Amino acid sequence: MSEPAGPTSTNQWQQFEIALVKYANLKDWQKVEKVNELMMIALTVQGKPKTRSQLLARQSLAKVHQTVIAQAIAEKESLSSEMKQFQATKDGISAYKLTSLCGELYDN
Repeated sequence: MSEPAGPTSTNQWQQFEIALVKYANLKDWQKVEKVNELMMIALTVQGKPKTRSQLLARQSLAKVHQTVIAQAIAEKESLSSEMKQFQATKDGISAYKLTSLCGELYDN
């Protein structure tokens, strides 16, 4: 599975995998996006795999990519839910404070 370094190197696809996993685990979505862009460019430049090892490396990369996409979607949904909960709580706290202030005015 060892090949010369260059655009067709299976090592290159493994490096994309490592970077995707690393930045996804750190939740650094901007870096995940950058790695994804570079990966897409490399895949476009390379074209179809020419050897079995390249095909296997790309299949492995595709699986990791799908996992990272699923992780990003789950994170987005979690943040969306958290924001909705925060907004609902914020409105409730604001109403409570307003009610408390009004009560204090009448108590004095």
